[in-house]
Parts: sequence; C-alpha cells; structure tokens
Amino acid sequence: MASKAARIAEVARQIFGTVPNRGVRTGMQYLKKPLTGAYEARYYMEPIEPIARKIQRECSVVPLYLSELQERRQLKLRTLRQRG
Repeated sequence: MASKAARIAEVARQIFGTVPNRGVRTGMQYLKKPLTGAYEARYYMEPIEPIARKIQRECSVVPLYLSELQERRQLKLRTLRQRG
C-alpha cells in the first residue's frame, strides 16, 4: 500500500500536470517552452535574388543583378587575372 505522501504526490501530479522527479533528465523544460519556428521564419526575409532576376528579364533598363557570392567570385577572378 502506498504511503499517504505518495498518494498526495500522485494526486498533485494529476492536478497540476507535472512529471514525477525520478532523478532522470526528461527534457521537460525544453518541451514547455513555446515554439519559435514561426518567429524565426518571419525574421529572415525572403531572398531578393529571384525577384531581381525576374524584373531584369522583363525590363532591359535594369542593370545586371549579381548576388553577393557572384560579386565576390568576380572580384576574386579579377584580382587573380591582374597578378598574371
């Protein structure tokens, strides 16, 4: 037969929805935290490259769009060519 303290602890666990402490890590503190995926998705903007390329195809007046990576590559090639 369970002791009175054990019965009280069981009833309290059911009422408050807690997990009994058994000395084992359960990860409950991480599971209780609210999910942040939606906030992170809203924080990072959509890449501008596809939009810029689409506008570039439609309008010939718009100068050639290069991503940062492409610009770095071209600059690196230019410096390597200058060295000989």
